[in-house]
Parts: sequence; C-alpha cells; structure tokens
Amino acid sequence: MTGTDVDDGPIQSFDAYSTSAGDNARLALGDDGVVCLRGAFETSWLSIVEAGIAAALAGASVDLGVVKREGDKGQFSFSSGAWQTVEPFQRFIFDSPLADLVWPLLDSSTLTLFYDFLLIKEAHSDGALTPWHQDHSYYPLDGTKVVNSWVALDHIPLESALQFLAGSHSSSTLYRAVDFDDPNAAYCHARSELPLPPISQDGRILHTSLEPGDMLVWWSHTLHCAPGNHLDRRRAAFSVNWLGDDVTYNGQPALDTYIDPSLSSGDHVVSDKFPLVRQSVTPNG
Repeated sequence: MTGTDVDDGPIQSFDAYSTSAGDNARLALGDDGVVCLRGAFETSWLSIVEAGIAAALAGASVDLGVVKREGDKGQFSFSSGAWQTVEPFQRFIFDSPLADLVWPLLDSSTLTLFYDFLLIKEAHSDGALTPWHQDHSYYPLDGTKVVNSWVALDHIPLESALQFLAGSHSSSTLYRAVDFDDPNAAYCHARSELPLPPISQDGRILHTSLEPGDMLVWWSHTLHCAPGNHLDRRRAAFSVNWLGDDVTYNGQPALDTYIDPSLSSGDHVVSDKFPLVRQSVTPNG
C-alpha cells in the first residue's frame, strides 16, 4: 500500500495487480468511499483511449460539449455515453482489464455498464472547476452499488487533483444536485431538497497525485470536487460508471445519458443501452 506515502496524499492506494489489492482495495473503498489502483493500465491501453478521444472530438461522439469560461485561455471538453459510437472507447471498456478490476470492489453478482465520460481540461482552463457534489443525485437510480472508475490519462499533481470527503457515502444520503454552471442555482432534475452539508477543511479531505494509467474508484454517494486546470498542459481522464446487483431504475427525470425508455420503474438496470458485462456463474443443482 502506498496511501501513507507523503507524495501520494491520503487516498488509500494499491498496486492494481498485487495479490492483496482486491480485498484491501474493497475495504478501503468501503471505509473512505474512494480508493486508488496504481498502474491499472499500460500505455497500450491508454493509446486506445487517446484514439477514442481523437474520434470523439472529430464528431464520433453524439454528446460532446465544449466550455470555455470567461477569462480562461483553455477550454473544457467532455463527452458522455460515447462507447456505442466511438469504437476505441468500446474496445477499452470491454477488452481491457477494466471490468475485472472494478467488479470485485462492488461485492456484486453482476456488473453492468452504465455510461462512459471523457473529460479534458486544457492548459489554463482555470475556471473549469467541478463543485462539490455526489454523482448519485443526478441518476434515475435506486440502490447503492454504483461506482465511477476514473482513469488518469496525464500526470495529475495535487494542485489539480480531485478531492473527496472521506466516508460521505456511508449513510447513502441523497443530497440536492448541484448545477455545475452555477452552484447556487436550482438544478433542473433535482431529486432531493436536502442541501449539501458544509465541507470543512477540518474534515478528512482525501486527494492524491496520479500518473497516467492510475485509476480512482468511488461510490456514487461520495461527495467530491475538482479544481480548474492551472497547469501549462492538458489534464484529462476517461471514466466509466458501473452498476451492481442492487440497482434499480426509478424513471425520474434526468439527462438523456442516464435514461433508457425501455426500462420501467423498479426494473433492474440491464438493457442494450446499459449492457450486462459480468455475471457470476451459479453451479447447477
């Protein structure tokens, strides 16, 4: 474990392929709400993601957004749910070690692909910050086994690293969704009226620097945020969100990425849009 090293910061971190990583990482994720798997992906897999980025930015992604904040030199590009139209993303999601690294962390008999998300903060996109929020408040889902697996594509120092409120997932409390463009405004698809709790620096704020190929995994109820990119270079990541066996669809209003009209309220979330990727084999008899 490297989570106690000064340079790594307080997020508990493990070599992705060490013999003890699975159980220890699962326990760390359960305790803190976030864990880091070091060296999860070799350069060859990251190159496939980069090919997907080129395709997505060239128009292959049907849900591509580009934002440039006032006063910023750089822009913030993002793409959501592109795996069905961007073949390299599909290859990374289904053929890389990704699913087999994530699945054991969920303690689930199944693993379902929810959606992928590309985020690129170009150099000096200082205003492209991500406010404190929890992912689950945006989803039309009930259940707790929902995780984000977030793969660093660049070196990410502490100054531009994600921050997490340790243990904030533990009660599964659903807080009001935050409007990323204006955190003080009402979000159009808010499911809860409960405001976010005060985020105090006296609490356990977890963060860590990352190298290309390192992967963060966090529960969807974990509160987190990220600064803008003040660096002289790109800060990019490719994340994939996954569902376990206790997750059901509730059909509440949400972004198109999270909605499948073929599902009804109370259904387990498995469909062409949200495919089953792993399933435990139950012995006969």
